[in-house]
Amino acid sequence: MKKIILLLTLYISITGCVFSQAQATPKFVLTKDGVKPVVLNFSSTLSSNEIYKKVKEWVNLTYKMPKSAIRIDNENALVKVGGIKTKAWKIRTNNFDYWYDLEYTLTIDIKEAKCRVTFGTDDVRWKVWFNPDGTTVKKFKDTKATFETSINEFLTSLNNQIKGQKKVTKDDW
Repeated sequence: MKKIILLLTLYISITGCVFSQAQATPKFVLTKDGVKPVVLNFSSTLSSNEIYKKVKEWVNLTYKMPKSAIRIDNENALVKVGGIKTKAWKIRTNNFDYWYDLEYTLTIDIKEAKCRVTFGTDDVRWKVWFNPDGTTVKKFKDTKATFETSINEFLTSLNNQIKGQKKVTKDDW
């Protein structure tokens, strides 16, 4: 009986881990070659038109001036937005954090039940954060982490908007 309970517990924990990993939002990763595009997959019932409408809603909710943020708008196929992220990444020097802003573009290619999100920036200061072999220079590990965290906030927010998940807020009343 103990063996059955142990096997059942092991099976549930393994399948639970696999299920939770499958549901995780993909993340942008900065490498010495830049940031590779990420594909967000959704329910097979979502059409490109529905995804397009949710992307437009996300733009309206995310940007103060959404019409100015949109660079390209091809209905049901492509939306490209641009903006400036304040305090996007930091460099720690002499026990002090120096924060930098980042001008960026997000290109969202839309297809049935999925979209590809491409991050772009003309700022290439991040190239010095890497050794020739592709590993991160030790003093820039935190810098790379803050950069990735900042750009992944957009990806997570977009993914949640399309899936219809609401942002959890704490009610202080």
